Amino acid sequence: MDTWLTAGPTTRKAIRTFFVFAKKAGTNMRVEIGHYAAKDRPAIPQEQRLAWLRELLTGTSESLPYRVAGTLLLLYAQPLVRVAALRTDAVSIDDTTGAIRISFGTHPVPVPKPFVELLSQHLQNRPNLRTASRAESPWLFPGTRAGQHLHPNTIMDRLRGLGLELLGARNTALDEHLAVTPPPLVADALGYSYQVAFLHADNAGDAWSRYVDQRTKP
Repeated sequence: MDTWLTAGPTTRKAIRTFFVFAKKAGTNMRVEIGHYAAKDRPAIPQEQRLAWLRELLTGTSESLPYRVAGTLLLLYAQPLVRVAALRTDAVSIDDTTGAIRISFGTHPVPVPKPFVELLSQHLQNRPNLRTASRAESPWLFPGTRAGQHLHPNTIMDRLRGLGLELLGARNTALDEHLAVTPPPLVADALGYSYQVAFLHADNAGDAWSRYVDQRTKP
């Protein structure tokens, strides 16, 4: 195992999560793999992430489209490059209950009530749709140029202007999901690869292995 780890890229160290799980399940009592710490992995405190969510959901520090985009970052750990390119058909609304789901990966995920109203308002009032041709825009965030979505750098600059540390916020959001949900399920729901999800779980202090340990205790 040591030879295999040292002969390949650092992404191989994600296998540590498997061996930790196997040890807790009682099937691996011999193999130990050290924790891999990323050289530079910014994060923000969870309290700060929640404070930013409250501000974007209820405050007036930014206009509606950028509040929605920032919430997608803070709530679902979505890179802003992906946020900018979201299409309206990624959002589905239940005609009976009014519940909203949004798709980032292989299946749609629910939108919690505090965000439902904000997202609904945005869908009804998307910007840059002044002409009939633009009114048919498929983009959740239409750009100023016909047929194109809003440039991700525009969103990044607006949110950075508020003081939000983008990469740190995304890492913290992803860590919170991985603390309670297996990495493969998080990857499928949020549009990440399994490799990235396991790496984040390991870099975050093996949150999933702690979860498994809690669930298996009598």
